[in-house]
Amino acid sequence: MEKAEALRSIAYDLVDYIQKKVNVDFDNARQIPLSFTFAGKTHRIGEVLGRFKIRETSPANAFLVCSEGDEVYFLYFHTCVMNQLSPIHEGYWVLCFRILTDGELMALYREDRKMLVNMTLKKVVDFHGHLCPDLVIGGKACQYVQKLLTSKSGLDAGISIIAENCTSALDAIQIMLGATVGNQRLQVMDFGKHNYTFIGKNGQTGLKLSLRPQFYGDEEKYNGLEQKIINNQVILDDVVQFQELLDSRVKRLFSLSPEDLFDVESIEPRQKPTEPASVYLTCCSCGEQVLKSRIIEHGGEIYCTPCFQRINTGCLHFSLQ
Repeated sequence: MEKAEALRSIAYDLVDYIQKKVNVDFDNARQIPLSFTFAGKTHRIGEVLGRFKIRETSPANAFLVCSEGDEVYFLYFHTCVMNQLSPIHEGYWVLCFRILTDGELMALYREDRKMLVNMTLKKVVDFHGHLCPDLVIGGKACQYVQKLLTSKSGLDAGISIIAENCTSALDAIQIMLGATVGNQRLQVMDFGKHNYTFIGKNGQTGLKLSLRPQFYGDEEKYNGLEQKIINNQVILDDVVQFQELLDSRVKRLFSLSPEDLFDVESIEPRQKPTEPASVYLTCCSCGEQVLKSRIIEHGGEIYCTPCFQRINTGCLHFSLQ
């Protein structure tokens, strides 16, 4: 069960309340529980879905976990005495509740919890991992351009896209249109905008879709909760409420037609991107090979982007270390 589905279950109260003391094997180095023992059985934890506070003033010592048996539990450390002179807190672990499985629910609740609308969407969600507003926007953009360009035979040879963001919308594009970064039919220029330029057959057809401004009426609450999540200051109720806001936005976006979501403009015909040959050259500074299309020539030498940034600015804008 993925995190969003688990949070919806909590919102719908689709849980089995336990509220029992349990023994927990806790990894102090990584600060995560590894397993817990309940009713004489040890449940090994396969994934920690979230870490939360029980109260605003308490440390983040509550965990939403998925066992290796694919059951989701919520457990927390109940502090009895807090010794300010010692980092060790005295108390005990409590297994609060277990989320009901699909087999324990009626079909109606199961569908509400999963929020799956059709098989096309299910493929996109399975690929991406969860359903979110940006994913819906990407799906709507794909539906719209398929409608607009199919009538012009623009999809016959495979469509190419320039996306002006690096959000979840890109996964919908990859699944629904088959355009990926790897096959050079998806180019990403991350300006943080839901703008998509679609180039059709032989570059003879071009359209740009731009998302119209969206207002949901919950911006202040949404932004406040998002900031608390970023600052790791949330309690479980905050995250459940945030998921409800996300789901509300998803449902609203679903209710709108692509024509209501996007402005469309025709663009001048342009050359379709082609997949270049994989030719590599060697950076004179680090000695590593770099794709020819990504080299920087400076002072008669060949550099990769990180090395050129070091000599030109003294710093790295992006680093994997």
